[in-house]
Amino acid sequence: MRNVTFSVLDTGRPEETVKLAHRIEAVGYDRIWVTEHHTDIQSACPSIMAAAVLTSTKRLSVTVGGVLARIHSPFVIAEQLKLLAKLFGSRIQFGVAGTLPDSHILDGIGESFAVSPEEYRQRLLQLRDFALSTPSFESSDNDVANSRQRSKDLAQPNATPTVGPSGSEPASFCVCGTSEGSATFTAELEFPFAFHDFLSPQERKEDRLAVCRKYRAAGGDKLSVAVSGLCAASTSEAEQLWEEINQGRHTRRPSFLGTVEAAAAQVATIARETTADEIVVQPLSLDLETRVATLDDLYKPLRVQLAQQKR
Repeated sequence: MRNVTFSVLDTGRPEETVKLAHRIEAVGYDRIWVTEHHTDIQSACPSIMAAAVLTSTKRLSVTVGGVLARIHSPFVIAEQLKLLAKLFGSRIQFGVAGTLPDSHILDGIGESFAVSPEEYRQRLLQLRDFALSTPSFESSDNDVANSRQRSKDLAQPNATPTVGPSGSEPASFCVCGTSEGSATFTAELEFPFAFHDFLSPQERKEDRLAVCRKYRAAGGDKLSVAVSGLCAASTSEAEQLWEEINQGRHTRRPSFLGTVEAAAAQVATIARETTADEIVVQPLSLDLETRVATLDDLYKPLRVQLAQQKR
């Protein structure tokens, strides 16, 4: 059993994210994932949200998770990644996802999008080249002259743009996905893979495990698994809360559901079966205090469960 990092996925209101980050840092969690959602109550700017969290916490790392690479320029994503890496070093990680937002959001953005799987793959390859490259000129006291020369170089035919600022170059970015295809491609890129168990379209557990096994079989080294669910004083109470939240929209149960002890055991089992290096927990509640309470209650029992599995 691997040593597992404990993280939190935040999809709530942006005005609550820094508060949540403070609370989970105090509990002991290693990382928070901030995400891109185009709704009237969530943040669509995870890079800004990440900077706010990083400047407000001391130890907590941040993954800018699920940047929608199909709708954003790889060059601009790389610029954001490199700037955050320059400012915050190893505390920042970038993650991209292949989801497309609703059509009215796409109409509002009005840009060209990577619709097909091949177009998405090409964007990830571009992002890799931009984000993990070092600017071809050395910094000096004559930065203006260097910048002008670089502009001239880029004006040449077939010139490849490089992205700054230099220094604290990110080692990689992670790719979020739910399919065997995305798992294989991510492994081929030698990047971390984030499998979102609770978003996976596969109903059967064996099919979901197959995605993670595909990543490992293709040589993938670092695997994050995102889980979501509810804890309550009793299993019946947790079931009732799920029914109230779900309202019949989903037939599949959450990744964990029940008492704290039962939920910890369920998450630990997922970590073992998927060979996860990181477990990313999302409590299914819109209420900040409820989310914090769930994360607080779950942290120690989950550590105990994973420690027992290692014996």
